[in-house]
Amino acid sequence: MWRKLASVVFLIDSLIIGLGAVGHGLQAPHLHAAIDRFPIEPDMHSMIYVVWYFVSGCMLAFGVTLIWVWRSVMSGDNRPIVAGAVIGVLYAGIGAFGLVYRHGDPFMAFFLVLGAVLLVSGTILVRPHELRSLTPHQAAREA
Repeated sequence: MWRKLASVVFLIDSLIIGLGAVGHGLQAPHLHAAIDRFPIEPDMHSMIYVVWYFVSGCMLAFGVTLIWVWRSVMSGDNRPIVAGAVIGVLYAGIGAFGLVYRHGDPFMAFFLVLGAVLLVSGTILVRPHELRSLTPHQAAREA
């Protein structure tokens, strides 16, 4: 039962992270409205927008990667869970940092929660006795 719940939670979290790219990208006009009125060098303006859309792309790539991780784990291959853990740590870490740096901004808590939920559900999803610990020699043989 816990594994089934963890599977659903992991998938929903993955979808939220991936779809966050759309919400992030749609906020670009608000970014323009906020910073275009300031006398910032044009190169700085354009770089901010490049990074803004890059982050949206990263969120989409993370979501797609997490769905791949979920499908792999559900089909019995637990090795990709490492990719999910890296994304979970990144989200939780940036959320915690953002909470401190932005003096308790509740929006940053959303990232912390997304990362923590991903880590917890991923841990439950992968059964410890199913984890495969491959030596480099074994991994080469299986490839």
